[in-house]
Amino acid sequence: MKINKQKWNWMTDAVLLIGVLAAFFLDLTGLPLHQWLGVALGLLAGYHFLLHRDWVKSVTLRFWGHTSRQARRYYVIDASLMFGFAVILVTGLVISSWLALPLENYAAWRDAHAAASIITLLVVAGKIGLHWRWIVNTAQRLFPVPVASPTTALPRQPALAPAQMDRRRFLALMGTIGVAAVIAISHVLDDEKGVLADESVLAGLIPEETGQQKTASSTQSLGSSQQATPAPSTTSSANPSAAACVVRCNKGCSYPGHCRRYVDTNKNNRCDMGECM
Repeated sequence: MKINKQKWNWMTDAVLLIGVLAAFFLDLTGLPLHQWLGVALGLLAGYHFLLHRDWVKSVTLRFWGHTSRQARRYYVIDASLMFGFAVILVTGLVISSWLALPLENYAAWRDAHAAASIITLLVVAGKIGLHWRWIVNTAQRLFPVPVASPTTALPRQPALAPAQMDRRRFLALMGTIGVAAVIAISHVLDDEKGVLADESVLAGLIPEETGQQKTASSTQSLGSSQQATPAPSTTSSANPSAAACVVRCNKGCSYPGHCRRYVDTNKNNRCDMGECM
């Protein structure tokens, strides 16, 4: 079945929207799939730009000349989206586990990536609001609702006025997009709060315990050189803090980007979450 240009554009935009929302749930996709999804979304956004390159070129040449306000508004929205996707792609690659860059300001790059994602999603919601009538009409052509036969049809209800029908369809579309956007953004903000809480806790604990850890590690290494198997009861009584040792993550990350909760406040090139607390 041949699909016309309008329907193809609708399906491309729908896939792009679903992918953007899915990228906000890193816990569900996992880091490897999240990174591949980000690259795919960047390529799909570029493909979306190519589909409308003639319109973009035309409005660019006439932006400060004879063109409508609506065209200028659409142009600014689309330019903002392209810039947002570019920032998301660049910051995502910088903090990715593929490059594994030794970033001293990894947290700033991570925050920029999250902020760009949130702002871009809000712009996407605004674009949907501007094009809602085209979105709904094209969806109805793609997925037509079957009409009941006259013999089984229910008593006919009073028809809604065109203005009431448009208002209902607009509220249904924007309500769905709004709820999805709020859930996605709330999920990212909760993750950011968790990361900040972990960093603040570790920043308060590690400087005080670093000396004790070094002393304990040197004592254990000295004891292991003098005796083959130290008695468990002696070790527990000699070092009470060893019994309270807590490793909050056993992944053993040694570089930023492998995990979104990576933090290294003591600058030993290992994630503090995997060290003895």
